[in-house]
Amino acid sequence: MKKFLLLLLPALFVAGCSSERISHFPSYKLTVPQGNVVDEERLAMLSSGMTKSQVQMLLGTPLLQDPFHQNRWDYPYAMSRNGIVKQRSTVSLYFDGDILSRVEKSGDNHE
Repeated sequence: MKKFLLLLLPALFVAGCSSERISHFPSYKLTVPQGNVVDEERLAMLSSGMTKSQVQMLLGTPLLQDPFHQNRWDYPYAMSRNGIVKQRSTVSLYFDGDILSRVEKSGDNHE
């Protein structure tokens, strides 16, 4: 009888801790920004004809700088909450030598 109770009690405790009940308790969900945040205000300040150093002063050092394509700088950004990506965007800058020639922005919102 004692062995039966020793096996039954832990089973009852585990059954009382269902994931459904645990999800009712509030928990902190961590928001994690990764990459370069390029806001619309700074993006609007970019113009064709700016030098690489002027762009770098405005937006900061690019996160991705391909050694095989030195005429392209990429500023990727991702925002995740609780391990799930909610927002993702990339700003790509193309240079002709040392002069900015074009800007491309792509992104998606998963909310």
